[in-house]
Amino acid sequence: MKILRTWTFRWWEVGMFKVCLLSLGILLGIYFQNYLSGLIPLWWVLFAVTAIYFLVKFFKEGKGTPGE
Repeated sequence: MKILRTWTFRWWEVGMFKVCLLSLGILLGIYFQNYLSGLIPLWWVLFAVTAIYFLVKFFKEGKGTPGE
């Protein structure tokens, strides 16, 4: 059995995987609603930090030629 091997997915398989994980997150959020609602400031900070990271990365890579 080869557990640690390279995987190749098509674009629609990646989309299905993201929908699967989004559904899992929503279900867990509904199940643990009382606990997670007390951590709302943490979720906003986590969102802001990751959003800023990806925005900076997007605009920084967009200035060069493709493949740089």
